[in-house]
Amino acid sequence: MIEEMNKEMTKVLRSLKSEGHWYFDPDVGNFDKELLNNSEFMFNAVLVDNWVIEYAHPDLLNDKDFIRKCLAVSHIVYEHISDELKEDRELALFALEKDASVISYFIDDFKSEREIAKKAILQNGAFLEYVDEDLQSDKDFVMAAVKRCGHAVQYADEDLRCDRDIVLAAVSQDGDALEYVDEELRGDKEIVIKAVSRGYRALQYADAELQDDLDVVMAAVMYDGDAIEYASKKMKSNKEIAMTAVTISSRAIEHFDKSIRNDKDIAIAAVIRNGRSLQYLSKEMRNDRDVVKLAVVDTGSALEYASKELRADKEIVFIAISNDYDALDYADKSLKSDEMMLKWKDIIEN
Repeated sequence: MIEEMNKEMTKVLRSLKSEGHWYFDPDVGNFDKELLNNSEFMFNAVLVDNWVIEYAHPDLLNDKDFIRKCLAVSHIVYEHISDELKEDRELALFALEKDASVISYFIDDFKSEREIAKKAILQNGAFLEYVDEDLQSDKDFVMAAVKRCGHAVQYADEDLRCDRDIVLAAVSQDGDALEYVDEELRGDKEIVIKAVSRGYRALQYADAELQDDLDVVMAAVMYDGDAIEYASKKMKSNKEIAMTAVTISSRAIEHFDKSIRNDKDIAIAAVIRNGRSLQYLSKEMRNDRDVVKLAVVDTGSALEYASKELRADKEIVFIAISNDYDALDYADKSLKSDEMMLKWKDIIEN
């Protein structure tokens, strides 16, 4: 009998390993349901696929020794344990040490206990979401959370989302946390500069007046040129801002005003950063030999965005296919059958 049971367990575990935990659904009738109450078998099943714990017999889900052993394998187990075991503080702390995300399944008493809640937010400040409201309104507690995860400020009490100290700490950790703070503080220049220096998307949450502020926008594009997307129309026409942005980000040029995309100095800086920036330049710049030449020197495939005239220029095309032999696909059809070009392409390919 024992030998037959061992064979059955081995068979099921092999199937589980090859087919995934869906195989383990007892309603499908793939195996003897008595195995679901076999602690040795279920532990081995959890080792193969943590998610099978949900199919364990209720008696096992209420067996502290078994559950503790399984929790040592995966924190996922905690979600499925019995209500009785969820009231066990020792087990909760053990699970918390493994992965603080289990706090979302804790009973309210544990979520309100400062010692337990603090262990969670020290692992990940975002778990402020799951703690008791009294702790979400505790400035010291919230400060500890946002210093580890700026986005945690969204779970703080409304009064603390208006607190300058909390907000500064939050945006210093993650600039994008500016999205969740009080509207008035999104118009605070010091806070916004701190935010855009930690996350370029933060500029979109700043007050419109600060999206038009040279100091703020410069700080944002120095962190990431793509921040210009969220700046005012006036800033998108500023050459100083543009020069900074395009040297940092290869895509920033697409968000600037037409006057900037038609500026040769900016165009050159952009294609030197990334040849494919050529696609965002004005028609005039895509027909400028100096600009296009620099673009294909950096990236041969940038030839795709050059003017028709320059895609028929032998020197330009030669440089392009020297960097990327597939660039010949973008050359004017008169050059696609050019003997010299084909010979050079063949040499590069081989």
